[in-house]
Amino acid sequence: MILTKIPIHMCENFHNTFSGSTEKTFNICRGCGGECEHNKIGTLLPGEKEYMAAKLGISVSEFKGRYLDFLEMDDGTRIDVLKLGKLCPFLNRETEECGCREFKPILCKIYPVVFKVEGERVNFIIDSWCQLSMKKECRSYFEAAIPLFLALPVPAEWFRYVASYDDLCFDYDQLKKHRRGKNPCEVFSLKELLDLQKGDSGAERLQIYSKMEIEGLMV
Repeated sequence: MILTKIPIHMCENFHNTFSGSTEKTFNICRGCGGECEHNKIGTLLPGEKEYMAAKLGISVSEFKGRYLDFLEMDDGTRIDVLKLGKLCPFLNRETEECGCREFKPILCKIYPVVFKVEGERVNFIIDSWCQLSMKKECRSYFEAAIPLFLALPVPAEWFRYVASYDDLCFDYDQLKKHRRGKNPCEVFSLKELLDLQKGDSGAERLQIYSKMEIEGLMV
């Protein structure tokens, strides 16, 4: 399936409207050390790689090689994700600062806002795992980003694809070994990543995969 891309100007408008941080949220994140930038898959909206490449002043091809991998769904649809690894490819390891703060992937920018697919509905919630969720002022700030996100023409199918893997936790040491000798921009199937999930036996991984199929999360 080919997902309709969000126009670059709409991505730009979102970032101009929502900064993604305040002095208070920044201080909390700095104290946390940006744990959400470790061992987490950063998913791009359809059209975001074109937008981010333009902001960096590089070609889409160069952007893909330097910053992206792809997750291939069962029907062949590919989802753009930041290069899979222990750290976000935009995270400065020395300063722990984000190298694309002004134009970072929108799902990253609105975090701790996350979504759940329940039947035909997509529900947005604040992730209680994040320290920002403990402060009412911070929660309100990020909740204000939800209607802005909903105003973007995000394909309905995209939500269902992302829901099929977004809360999984992978063994990135094994993933690093798995990708040795492969192309800089790699294509992974969801089944491959399930094999690299932390702490699950093969039987447990199969149960997870089957559960996704039953619940209609695997398209």
